[in-house]
Amino acid sequence: DEIETDSTGRAELKNLLPGVYEINYETTMSAALGTTVTTAVRQNGTNIPSATVSRLLSVGVNSLFSGNTIVTLAAGDVIDMAISALLAVGVTLGSGASAVLTVKKLD
Repeated sequence: DEIETDSTGRAELKNLLPGVYEINYETTMSAALGTTVTTAVRQNGTNIPSATVSRLLSVGVNSLFSGNTIVTLAAGDVIDMAISALLAVGVTLGSGASAVLTVKKLD
């Protein structure tokens, strides 16, 4: 597998071997205003339903988004994480490792 960075500086993981993978993800963030925020692990730009978490954030309160899932990936699939919100809002990622994404081949 290889990590690539696109022209915007966004990192993504390109899968080289087909198979079954365990994906673990975690991020901590707070919002500048109260709104629903969604974090999602994406496969080729599409949210993986079992790795998509939405929650209402309170202003300035850190919230943890985390989970894991098992998915089948094809060679060439691209995995990344995305954050979206119902309203335009500034989010602040937690200190330290602000986002963690691990992908482990099981089969």
